[in-house]
Amino acid sequence: MKVTKKTIYQVEDFEVRFESIEDTISIDKTKTGFEIKYLIYDEYSDNPFDNQDGMGNFYHWKDYGREQLEKYCELLGYDIDTKEKIGKENPDAVRIDKYEHSGISYSIAGEGIQCRWDTSSTWAVWYPDNCLLEELKGLKGSARRNKCIEYAKQACELFNQWANGECYSIVKETFNQEKEGINYDIVGGYYGREYSEEALKTDI
Repeated sequence: MKVTKKTIYQVEDFEVRFESIEDTISIDKTKTGFEIKYLIYDEYSDNPFDNQDGMGNFYHWKDYGREQLEKYCELLGYDIDTKEKIGKENPDAVRIDKYEHSGISYSIAGEGIQCRWDTSSTWAVWYPDNCLLEELKGLKGSARRNKCIEYAKQACELFNQWANGECYSIVKETFNQEKEGINYDIVGGYYGREYSEEALKTDI
């Protein structure tokens, strides 16, 4: 019977540079020492909708300024001053509800948590950005509408991750044979625990 000996290394044996999320730590032995990877919380993560294309945009009816209100009313066909219906709703616009109670959750109108006190109906409107409008070319009718709803759901998921602190950086540290720190790499801008853990395996 062949017995395979496996050595288990403990993170306590190393002095890592950042406050790691404990259950994301992996330690690998290399030819020159050790490699440790882990996630950390990114406390200074930017709103992904400020600097990423291809996610569309949310336009709100209050708290975000006149420009957002104008776009909100334009997309829904409202008069900006009276809130009366004066035109048709843009077929690519998707109404968004907001639930807020010890956290924030955006969802497609009518699909998320519906609470008499904590849910604001049609708090925002999602609309494709130029990148997504290009992808929507050639789609019409229900196919186009369904694709807009799909995109809006993805945008809600990303926004909720950012708004509720599911923001991460991935870290890789290298150590010599004596377990002394040699170098490290860190990359931020990851949202969602599952996606960030996958990125930790492949992106660094």
